[in-house]
Amino acid sequence: MALMVSYFLEIGGPVPVLIIGISKAILWGLMAFAVRAAARNLPGWSAVFVFPALMAGGDTLIAATSPHGSAGALAYSQMDFLPAIQVASLGGAPAITFVVTLFASAVALLIAKRAFIAALASAAIVAGVLVFGFERQPPQMADADTPVTIIAADQFGGVPMDWRPVWNGYIAQIERAADNNNRIILLPEKIAHLSPEERGVAIEQLAEVARRRDLLLIAGIDDETDDGRFNRALAFTRDDWQSYDKRHMIRGFESLFDIGAGPLIFEHDGVRYGVAICKDMDFPALGRDYAGVDVMLVPAWDFSVDAWLHSRMAILRGVENGYSIVRSARNGALTVSDAYGYVSAEAQSGPQTAFPARFSPQGPGPTLYARIGDVFGWAMLALAGVLIGWTVWAGRRAGQGA
Repeated sequence: MALMVSYFLEIGGPVPVLIIGISKAILWGLMAFAVRAAARNLPGWSAVFVFPALMAGGDTLIAATSPHGSAGALAYSQMDFLPAIQVASLGGAPAITFVVTLFASAVALLIAKRAFIAALASAAIVAGVLVFGFERQPPQMADADTPVTIIAADQFGGVPMDWRPVWNGYIAQIERAADNNNRIILLPEKIAHLSPEERGVAIEQLAEVARRRDLLLIAGIDDETDDGRFNRALAFTRDDWQSYDKRHMIRGFESLFDIGAGPLIFEHDGVRYGVAICKDMDFPALGRDYAGVDVMLVPAWDFSVDAWLHSRMAILRGVENGYSIVRSARNGALTVSDAYGYVSAEAQSGPQTAFPARFSPQGPGPTLYARIGDVFGWAMLALAGVLIGWTVWAGRRAGQGA
């Protein structure tokens, strides 16, 4: 929490930071009380699971109910250790949290209670997860053989109301990418506002470039229509264009936008693509909507300070569900990752940044987690309830015996 204060202050101000800080303190205090009571009253082999079950179950509950999805989950701290995060293909982010906290719980009980059996059992589980992680990754990372150009022009501050200079800047970069035989172009989120009167002309200019240069072009816009105002991604091909509307908004910043209705999935040149926008990828349930696609294309807009973290949140959705991710973020990171979380290309956004990279359209396909959802996380929440109930019962029984 302490490391994230500056980030929360920037996006929410002091009041949300105070609320989050107090809530976290209360939650951690209650959790510490429950873990301590379990260590006193339960056998070591069961007490060792109280902390990881609470953490994994709590992450599941927060992801299902919070307007910020899975933001803040401990699982994201492991994103640079690929063997540890492969378990997300079985149980999602809560499975990573469970393994990390199980190790910590076992060490604590070993030191405090000499709980050797609990430590050995926990070590076996952690070792099994790591073996699975090493085995799941291909001997060599999947070949990233499909070229893409990721463009993010940070020189355009905010959401420009005049789309013409924005188009002039981006189209020049798109043309250069096409000259280099790059046929897939990804732009960031909300590159400009399109009014109802001018949106047709603006969209046609991008459509014309996609037709003439035979491109798959994804662009994020603030699209105001007669039907509402949408944080929208447009997907242009040589034949047509489709749109996707963002489904999870940043409270306060994006309250003026209407909520999107569903996913955008399409096939292009034999590859199955999905499109989502920035914060959408913070939500594991939304990530599962795209199970079966080969590649996710994600326009985004970050806050600079969260560039690494927010890109890795999206990357974990790929591990959970079995697809690669190409992400272009204003004020953030431009990343290409495969279905195992391996980041094959990364660059920081900047003025007129056009980043040529390659991605792999091959992956393992829908994972177990994509099929069963958060069964593991909810099971851990139930286990935590059972263990806490057992702790209370054992404590009362011990008190009566005394």
